[in-house]
Amino acid sequence: MNDIKLRQMCFIFAAMLPVTRMIVYPATLAYHAGSDLLLSAALSLALEGLVVGLMLWLARRTRRTFFGLLAENFGDAAARIVYGLFALFFALSALLPLLEQRGFVMQVLYENVPPLICYAPFFGVCFFACTKGLRAVGRVADLSLPVFVLSYAVVILLALPQADFGALLPAVESGARVWRGFAAGPCWYTACLYPLFFLGHVRYERRAAAKVLGSYAAGAAATLLFLAVFYAVFSDISILQHNSLAQISKYATAFSSLGRVDLLFIFALTLVLAFALCIPVQLSVHCAARALGCRPLLPAAVINAALLALTVFFNTSFREVQQFCTQRLWFVYAAFAYLVPVLALFLKRERPPHGGGNSYLLKSERPSHGGGSSYLLKGERPPQREGRRSPLFSIFKKKESHAPRRGKRHGRRPPLLSIFKKKEAHAPQRGRGRIEKRARGRGRRYG
Repeated sequence: MNDIKLRQMCFIFAAMLPVTRMIVYPATLAYHAGSDLLLSAALSLALEGLVVGLMLWLARRTRRTFFGLLAENFGDAAARIVYGLFALFFALSALLPLLEQRGFVMQVLYENVPPLICYAPFFGVCFFACTKGLRAVGRVADLSLPVFVLSYAVVILLALPQADFGALLPAVESGARVWRGFAAGPCWYTACLYPLFFLGHVRYERRAAAKVLGSYAAGAAATLLFLAVFYAVFSDISILQHNSLAQISKYATAFSSLGRVDLLFIFALTLVLAFALCIPVQLSVHCAARALGCRPLLPAAVINAALLALTVFFNTSFREVQQFCTQRLWFVYAAFAYLVPVLALFLKRERPPHGGGNSYLLKSERPSHGGGSSYLLKGERPPQREGRRSPLFSIFKKKESHAPRRGKRHGRRPPLLSIFKKKEAHAPQRGRGRIEKRARGRGRRYG
């Protein structure tokens, strides 16, 4: 229920995360950094990529989940408290992107539909995904990759003829503006926490770090290309284009005879965006369920209902929420997204015997509703307590002994009813004693 494949984590970084930075983030970055927005975005991407690399290094050197590491170092109660704080943080980090998507859908796709009717179904889908565990994250990542690649390519190709990249010069006009743009970015760069909470749920494979970091680099390149084309198209008026994804290709000459055919691909990217926004909500539900020791059904209902209520409450206050998050709470985002993962590197951990991979979880990591087997990786079993009785039918299983028994050939399976016979460990078998004596004699003679 909570296993994710490595390729799916790569698809999250390559295809899903770039879309979350194509709605309001370009206009916000242009307001703070101007023509230096690429440098600010590159610094944010480099910092996030560094944290992702450190989390991959940690995944290679531990077999525990993040909850297991906390429980092993500080106790189960402290681990539950930390997971409770992260449940609140993931809910907070999902609020601003949800308000972005609500405004985008209302202003671009459904202008004449009441907000509650048009946007409430998203929380129904998100609630369903939250009850399915982390495996649902990987499944939607598989679906999102081809949709993103095709739609992103079409939108960029339609916007390129109107782009004037000379607007990005000079390269570094003001260092202060680069810093302001970088300081306004942590709200959109919290995805480096995902590998930390995927510990124990993703099997570390050979060259896993190269695959994940390569996928992240591809997503970062897509983000930087979109920002460059966006500012090259709009230049000084880019701060007014809040729904950047819908505005970047609106000047294409093909629309004069065909209409806005780009809306089909923009709608497809909006679908990918909806899947991407489910991830922080799912992680919030995951952390809340582990902190409370309950099934994810109740936390999923409470968190989705709370986010829906906040979305309705801040229906006309997006600008105030954005300023509060980017100017007042940026250090909170930075502390949880960058500082905590670095501190996790210093937790006491047990290195896996073969240099990677994940196995069983601690007893405190298993869910209380009896679903512990869903947290085990394929082909692995949880450890048994010392002194526990072996199963009744274990006598019929092959015994894994490295030392051969006396009087029997090494590797031969004992007869089925041999358990009822008296063991003759010291008596040699008929016909075999002479051969062994002759062999020993030859060894003395020629040795």
